[in-house]
Amino acid sequence: MNNNSNNSNCNSNNYNNYNNSNIIKKNIVNEIYSEGYKIAQYGVYMKKLKPYKTFKIPVDARCTCPNKDGNIDTKGCIFCPKMGRDIVPPYCNLKYSLKEQIETQLKHHKIKGLKKFYIYFYPATNTYGDLDKLKELWDFALSYKDVIGLSLGTRPDCLNGGVLDILEEYVKQGKEIWIDLGIQTMNQKTLDYLNRGHTVEDTENAIKNCKKRNIFVCGHIILGLPNEGWKNMMDTAYILGDLEIDALKIYPLLVLKNTELEQLYWKGKYRTLDKQQYVKLVCDFLERSSPYTIIQRILKDRAPKNIVISPKWNIGRLPLLNEISNELKKRGTKQGFYFNK
Repeated sequence: MNNNSNNSNCNSNNYNNYNNSNIIKKNIVNEIYSEGYKIAQYGVYMKKLKPYKTFKIPVDARCTCPNKDGNIDTKGCIFCPKMGRDIVPPYCNLKYSLKEQIETQLKHHKIKGLKKFYIYFYPATNTYGDLDKLKELWDFALSYKDVIGLSLGTRPDCLNGGVLDILEEYVKQGKEIWIDLGIQTMNQKTLDYLNRGHTVEDTENAIKNCKKRNIFVCGHIILGLPNEGWKNMMDTAYILGDLEIDALKIYPLLVLKNTELEQLYWKGKYRTLDKQQYVKLVCDFLERSSPYTIIQRILKDRAPKNIVISPKWNIGRLPLLNEISNELKKRGTKQGFYFNK
């Protein structure tokens, strides 16, 4: 498979020849904590970092996944239906062209006062496929004058040298490039059970290779995975902190219809986290994460009710964020509290 390897030949001399500006600004993060925040929140960070409002526009570029198209497997991950296309915003939809998706959302959000945008290639694996076609999609997205960067949802085993070469060129041109990396866990036994089809080593290499190219990495993590104990989840926090991952999106595991996980749920072999359990686990996880990892999310968008089996408690991101912050206040801790201890 052409686009399923981490064997990237990064040229460190080229890397050192341009300004290393694409790094998380620790002074801004420290300022956030000094103002009483318990979490390095993405929204707060971005307001301090940029003099204008930004927004990520999600789009569906009709990409597929090697874990479903037969290159690795055909079954996919046990929790994933339809390559993630069941939980998408209205205009991130295959019935619209890429141009229609971008322009409709640009118009909508500019009316609301937003100034600059990232195009977020969201469902499936957006660095997997014909490299020329992928570059054409990325070039088109970046051709809009108010688009300042890209976010590319992908897998750890789909970031080869050719992909990274293209993305690094965008960085050199002044664009901000993010990889939204489906990590889920840093426990190999769990990855195998989930039928992820990639390894912990793939994840480590992906993060390291992106950082060599000044490409930001936002890791997607799921808490409450089958057979994972508390220590397994906390180990993931420590490992990603040691790798200096730039950002995280943390989610509870959802049981959705038409997945293998649904079958396990009905057989009584898996139970989801209730809200109180999740709040406590997120706090535990954040306490053991790097204080300089930006937290982009702690909950997914609400999935359509007709496909969610469990849990049913999605109360919205802001109320949940407030509960997590209040729990950290009660503990007298904050993000990173135990990271170096």
